[in-house]
Amino acid sequence: MAANSFLKKGDIAPDFSIEDASGATFSLSAYKDKKTVALVFLRYAGCPICQLALQDLKKAYAGFEAKGAVAAVFVQSPRERVAEAASEFPFHLIPDPEGEIYGIYGVGSGGLDALLAPKTIAAGIKATLKGHMQGKMEGNAWQLPGDFVVGRDGRIILARVGKNMGDNLLPEQILSYI
Repeated sequence: MAANSFLKKGDIAPDFSIEDASGATFSLSAYKDKKTVALVFLRYAGCPICQLALQDLKKAYAGFEAKGAVAAVFVQSPRERVAEAASEFPFHLIPDPEGEIYGIYGVGSGGLDALLAPKTIAAGIKATLKGHMQGKMEGNAWQLPGDFVVGRDGRIILARVGKNMGDNLLPEQILSYI
C-alpha cells in the first residue's frame, strides 16, 4: 500500500463502524452535523512512540472538547490487549488489528527508510527517555501513522499520512485544523 493517503481535503470521509476498546460502537456517521472528528492512526500499543502520542493526546484532549470535537485513535493491537487501558483515555481507543480502517483511509506502510529515518529514531529516543518502553510488537511492523480531521459536514479537512514511523502530528497541530 502506498505511503500517501488517496483521500484529500474536501473529499467526503468514508464512513465506517467499529467497536472501540471498551466495546462501544464508534461510527463516523454518528457525528455528522454534530461534531468534528479527529482520526489518529498509530502503530500498536507496545510502540514507545505511540505510547507517547497517546499520552500527549490525553493531556491535550480538553482542547478537542472545547472546540466541539471528538477523537478516535486507532492501534493495530487486539482488543484484549488495549481493553484495560481504554478507560485511561478520554477519547475512543480503537483496536484495528486487521488494519481495516487503516486501509479505508489509505494509511499504508513504509519501508526500512521510514523505520530508520532520523525523525523515527529521535521520536523513539524521546519516548524512551520519557519512560515509554518497547512492548509487544503487533500488527504491521512497517505501519505508518496518519492524521485526519473530518468536519461536521462529513468532508475531510485534513488528510495526512506520515512519511516515517515518528511522523504523527502533535495534538496542537491537529487542533489547528478544528
